[in-house]
Amino acid sequence: MDNTNIKNTKKKQRLWLVIVLVINLLVVGYIAIDEYKKQSESASFINFSDVKLWYLGIGLACFAAAVFVMYLGYKKMLMVATGKNDPKGAFECAMIGKYYDNVTPLGAGGQPFQMLYLKQRGYSNGASGSIPIIGFLSQQFAFLIIALVVFIANRNIVDSVTLVRVQAYVGFLCYAFVPAAIVFFAFFPKPFVAFLNAIAKFLNKIRIIKDKEKAVNNITRVMNDYVSSFKIINKRPHFTLLLLFLSIIYQTAILSIPYFMLKAFGGTGSWWDIFSLVVYIYAAITIIPSPGNSGAAEGYFYAVFSQLKEGFLFWAVIAWRFMVYYLWIIIGIFITAKSTMKNKKHLKKRPPQEGPLKVAIFVDLYLPRVDGVIKTVNAYGKYINKMYNGNVTVICPREKGFDYSQLPYEMFLIDPVKVPGWDYSFPWPFVTKKLKKYFKEKNFDIIHCHSPFITGRIAIKLGKIFNIPVVSTFHSKFYDDTVSITHSKLLAKFVVNNVVDHFCKCDMVWSCSYSTANTLRQYGYNGEIHVMNNGIEPLDPSIDVEQLKKDAIEKYGIPEDKKILLFTGQLIWHKNLKLILDTMKKLEGISDEYFLIIAGQGYHEKEILKYANSLKVKNVKFIGEVNGPELYGVYSAADLFFFPSMYDNAPLVVREAALMGVPSLMTKGSNAAEVVEDGENGYVAELDETSMANRIVEIFSDPEKKALVDQKAKETIPEPWSDIVERVIATYRKAMDVNTEEVTETEETETKVTE
Repeated sequence: MDNTNIKNTKKKQRLWLVIVLVINLLVVGYIAIDEYKKQSESASFINFSDVKLWYLGIGLACFAAAVFVMYLGYKKMLMVATGKNDPKGAFECAMIGKYYDNVTPLGAGGQPFQMLYLKQRGYSNGASGSIPIIGFLSQQFAFLIIALVVFIANRNIVDSVTLVRVQAYVGFLCYAFVPAAIVFFAFFPKPFVAFLNAIAKFLNKIRIIKDKEKAVNNITRVMNDYVSSFKIINKRPHFTLLLLFLSIIYQTAILSIPYFMLKAFGGTGSWWDIFSLVVYIYAAITIIPSPGNSGAAEGYFYAVFSQLKEGFLFWAVIAWRFMVYYLWIIIGIFITAKSTMKNKKHLKKRPPQEGPLKVAIFVDLYLPRVDGVIKTVNAYGKYINKMYNGNVTVICPREKGFDYSQLPYEMFLIDPVKVPGWDYSFPWPFVTKKLKKYFKEKNFDIIHCHSPFITGRIAIKLGKIFNIPVVSTFHSKFYDDTVSITHSKLLAKFVVNNVVDHFCKCDMVWSCSYSTANTLRQYGYNGEIHVMNNGIEPLDPSIDVEQLKKDAIEKYGIPEDKKILLFTGQLIWHKNLKLILDTMKKLEGISDEYFLIIAGQGYHEKEILKYANSLKVKNVKFIGEVNGPELYGVYSAADLFFFPSMYDNAPLVVREAALMGVPSLMTKGSNAAEVVEDGENGYVAELDETSMANRIVEIFSDPEKKALVDQKAKETIPEPWSDIVERVIATYRKAMDVNTEEVTETEETETKVTE
């Protein structure tokens, strides 16, 4: 489409919005004038001093609370469905929904306009379709719960108005029909479609519908959309409960406003009784086909509260309707009118920075401890500074006895907090004045956090304060970590939900492998994920690898006449150390030619040693933690790297072993095995000791084929950090570009998701 056609299309969109706006203003004006004419003759002139302003204030506070919790609900839905933290979009989407609910028949026409708004804001069709539906369903369920409680606990409150009771029950059933149908369709799709076919056949016979198949297909398509949204709700139970809780607060706040308006103008009655009467009114008017149920709402209000003769009932009704009807419309008109203005808006751009890229990297644990995350952060700092004259600062808690001045990049050390029973310290969990001042002086271009916890939250806050894009990398299986430490699946789900919330607040999300990205998606994150693989530190050409091997054999007593299996890493159970030892026991029953070396330390070390002793395995040796070039000597002395962990995502140890020409045996289907093609550059087996033992025997039965696999592992698996960091810098710049401009409000863009 050329520029002229695009401009004409946009002009038509704006003209249509103006026409809709004018029509809505006329409808609202007519309703307001008609209401006043009907009631003004019986309305008493009011003395301002007679009004109890305190109650008016509480009524406005109820409205403000309703607006706020609705905004929170939509903000949460956007984060869950898209991975984006979009406060402006959440607020406007919520308000547009209420606005169009109030100017369309049956008071329920907001969803299509919310879908249009989200599409225009750049969200995908799936997100744009599901979010309004989820919002609608949560409000439906919340009102049904409240109404059910009132109908049971205060059913006699409308004895004097029988018609209202009957219509309320009918309205309640109508209200419940859609949620009930969705739930039924979700669990029993075939019976539901059969029921639809039977209804369509009957309606076709009596000539109410012409094409029964088309009608059934249309309803089924709509129900599929609802069910897809229902599944999003069901995927994260804590999110479902939170959304329902917010919706109940919203309904309670709105349904409480009449009580405070009646009290403000001299009315009587308890909160519970008036609240119950209002619930009956809202249930009764749900089937009245007027814009926002106008006219019917006022009429029922007068009928039900006519017994409150003292006070100014007319003015109470006007005040109530202003808060629950006209205020929504005023807000909606303002937001809708904005979309007729200039269609593209920009956030204040950060001024272009001269000199090297300035990167702040946050991590909860750092040197002298060593793990995959720490090695990654260290490599980023070293290579960004070396290759791009970068200005990298690593921000982490201080560890006693380590000289940070020797590192080739800057350090900002956070005061640690020591927790009894833990062998490491936590970072101080607040943005200190010192850290804020440091950020102001450094004027960073990008923030990269490698933890979704304490330093990750600090990074998010600093990103907001200084308008710096925040990148966050997902490294670990936090569900497994939490279960291992606490033995509580409930607590693990809570931790995972908070992890997902963290990534939703970031400007860009990375993972260290495609399978790791899938783990994050299983946790409930639905946004875009960039895969940034881990690299490897190439060996200095001056290092004599053969001498390293000889030194390792001599130092650790590694037998040269056996087939050496090696495991290096943390000695923790969820790296499958039990399976490794059980496999070794199985191998000893087959042959005495296999020998296992286990290098590393960890908080399960004593238990693992005890288990090894209980098995009475002879050909196993624990050599403790090994680092630096010495570790490469140990790798060189091994024939096969045995790493069956289901916990690890993109382990650097597999890449380090491959660099020395040692292929890995891993568990089939594990995240760690993503880099391996079985029998080509490594090996996989099923997750049991028999399969692993048989696979090891098979591997060593064909020395020529194994030699080819050794070479292929060396050629294909290790990727130097220099290549990785090139992609890191390019992706940083992409994150910086994304952060400088807001998505256009009328320009259609599609949210990309890396699968």
